[in-house]
Amino acid sequence: MGKFNLRFFTGSEFLLFLFFLLVSCCLWLMLTLNKEYDTEITIPVHIKGIPDDAAFTSSGEEEIVVKVHDGGMTLMNYTFSSFLPISVDYEEFSKRNGRLSLAVSSLKKRIEGQLQSTTSLIAIQPDSFVYYTRESAVKLPVRLNGNYSTAHLYVAGEPLIQPDTVYLYAPQTVTDTLQGLVTQFFDIQELRDSLIMTLPLTLPQGCKCVPSDVRVTIPVSPFAEKSFELPVMGVGFPGGYALRTFPANVKVVMNVNMALYDSVSPSDFEVGVKYQNVADGSKARVPVELLSAPEWVQDVRVVPAEVEYLIERQ
Repeated sequence: MGKFNLRFFTGSEFLLFLFFLLVSCCLWLMLTLNKEYDTEITIPVHIKGIPDDAAFTSSGEEEIVVKVHDGGMTLMNYTFSSFLPISVDYEEFSKRNGRLSLAVSSLKKRIEGQLQSTTSLIAIQPDSFVYYTRESAVKLPVRLNGNYSTAHLYVAGEPLIQPDTVYLYAPQTVTDTLQGLVTQFFDIQELRDSLIMTLPLTLPQGCKCVPSDVRVTIPVSPFAEKSFELPVMGVGFPGGYALRTFPANVKVVMNVNMALYDSVSPSDFEVGVKYQNVADGSKARVPVELLSAPEWVQDVRVVPAEVEYLIERQ
């Protein structure tokens, strides 16, 4: 079996190794930086002089990405330096039917003013800035887009959207096809408390709206049990005949939203027995039907569910 001889650096040899390693790294760096490369530089753009009635769909702070070509040393200097914002006056924009546009190529000289003379400017993105002013805004309603449910014995009220209308800034070819905007989709289940959330709006590509999101409130409250004692009515009985039940009254039990608890009254309900269910007299007991009840109560039950009866001639 072969043998391996392990040899360790002495102190002076290790220092000599580090020296040559440093020299090699410096030579490699110099050779690398002497080559030419392409890179991208981000330059801020500040739009000034925006009048109050222009209602820009942007704050006026933008960025352009410039692709340049130069030696590695120059490009490295760009990496560690900050570029001054390019100021653009509002009056430089071309205006037509509430649409403002500025070709970024018109800023080329201002961009080159911050570059070295050896640097070649290859490309600028985006190629233009486009805005829409209040003149082209369309007011559209906002609709909720999502699913939600409450836990057992809880109920959700009508969702509140604030604001319920927004201004959309877009070309007329887009706004003519829209009847409203919807929120970003959401799915929340088993709610036990009121929900308040901020949702962004779903917009057509290239369009903006003010505001860009809405505040949605879904009120949730618990149910409470409530009951009333009601007389059993005879429904559809021919003239000269009347229904008598045993017991004469039944209890109607329901779950009611706490916010509406005091507004529920016995007059909101009716219970009874239909003549066609007892006309042949073959049944000793008959079900009591819930004839009317408010839509916003839940789990309505009649106790007892069946009663004994007599049909009396008057």
